[in-house]
Amino acid sequence: MIFSKGISLFAETVVARELAASEFGAAIFAYTILLTVGGIALIGIPEGFTYYLSILDERDDTDTAFRIIISGIVILTIVIATSFLTIYIIPFPFIERFGISREQWQWIKLLAPLVIAYPVTQISFGIMRGYDRSAPKVLSGDILNKLIALGALGIAIWQSSGILIFLSFYLGQYLLSGVFAGGYVIYLLKMKLTRVTKLDQFNQDARRLFSYSWPLAFKNATRRLLGNTDIVLVGALLASSAVGYYRVGYVISQLGMITLISITYLYTPRVARRYDNNDHKGMEQLYRQATKWSTLLTLPLIVPMLYFPDEIIQILFGAEYTAGSVVLTILAADILFRVGMGPASATLQAIDRTRVDFATTIITMILNAGMSYILVSNLGILGAAIGTFISILFMNTIQVLLVYRYTTLHPYTLRYVAGVFTLVTASIPVSLLTEFAVGDAVILSFDIPAIPFVFVAVFCIVELVIIWNSGLLSPDEKKSILKILRDNRLPFIR
Repeated sequence: MIFSKGISLFAETVVARELAASEFGAAIFAYTILLTVGGIALIGIPEGFTYYLSILDERDDTDTAFRIIISGIVILTIVIATSFLTIYIIPFPFIERFGISREQWQWIKLLAPLVIAYPVTQISFGIMRGYDRSAPKVLSGDILNKLIALGALGIAIWQSSGILIFLSFYLGQYLLSGVFAGGYVIYLLKMKLTRVTKLDQFNQDARRLFSYSWPLAFKNATRRLLGNTDIVLVGALLASSAVGYYRVGYVISQLGMITLISITYLYTPRVARRYDNNDHKGMEQLYRQATKWSTLLTLPLIVPMLYFPDEIIQILFGAEYTAGSVVLTILAADILFRVGMGPASATLQAIDRTRVDFATTIITMILNAGMSYILVSNLGILGAAIGTFISILFMNTIQVLLVYRYTTLHPYTLRYVAGVFTLVTASIPVSLLTEFAVGDAVILSFDIPAIPFVFVAVFCIVELVIIWNSGLLSPDEKKSILKILRDNRLPFIR
């Protein structure tokens, strides 16, 4: 995940520097629209695959698993094909009424294959998660596809290929991932479903899958709209360059989601199995550990964004995009709260409470759309960031409360809350001392600000000292860490 995010961020910085801010903004606007459409077209089926296959594999029920998969693929084929064709049927004069420019519409048509490629990758990943195959997912969705797309990006820049500079990476990574992940899933299903004998209950299993997935379909649709309302409104109400500024702040802030997304990928099927086995204590342990480690590993990524947004944007994207620094600060705070509240949404899915999770998401989407429209109209990209922060905080709070209501589980311990508060508080003097000691110093070889790097190094040391001595880690966790370090033959660990 870290490697994947690193490649994506590097590619985005390269593309943003190669294209004018307005052209980059128009392309990112189209890219966001199409990923939103592709996500909605999935109608919750990949999550349904993960949920049912994780349970059915545990029961060795290959017949039901086969019927679930075939039913889901047939439904999705119809929905995705309809979505793709609609893009080419809708006339531009109709689209123009919604504030979309001709340049943005041209980019939407160029990137239209995303509506097929993105769902194919997500269907494949949903099946992989159900069968607990994380390594192929990482290879096909985070490493091989992005390395090859990055190579294509380099060739496009070398040839000064204009629009291919954007298409080579942003479209290429999903086309490649669809091929790699889809190919592996075909191989996996041939191995897993060798003992299929009953093919006469498709209607029953299709209804079963759809019953689980339709709330997720609406939830994912509303969550997609919720997550992308800011960029869509910025693109529709402001200049295309504003989309570029907002995107820069957004994409950097999303680095803070690396640990939560990685942990949640492994967390969801495991919690579903424990719930199916009525293992309440095991669920609580997983829930709290996922929350704690997500937060501890996220802090060194997020805290620098709160104190040095201008410098970070300048390092990555250049001084042209520092107008997005206020967006980065607000969205970094949003990520800090989001991660600190743990994988509540994934827990609701694992305990089959998708309908109430959907209700929470749609209420939040309506709140966010109305609030963001007013704020963007009056405050520009700052308003979009504020609207996103408030709405996501509201949604995460409700989700944590819902998990507690249905399971009496919550992700917090007194030591966790006290430890995180101590770490965040300690970051204030660290930032002040770093700023005083380093000031405007630059790394001469690259002529970039040195202060973010110095701050991260000092804060990591402070964090390690605090978590080791504050009781945040259990004795078993300390023993496990020391064992890992010894097994890696670090001579200074005894």
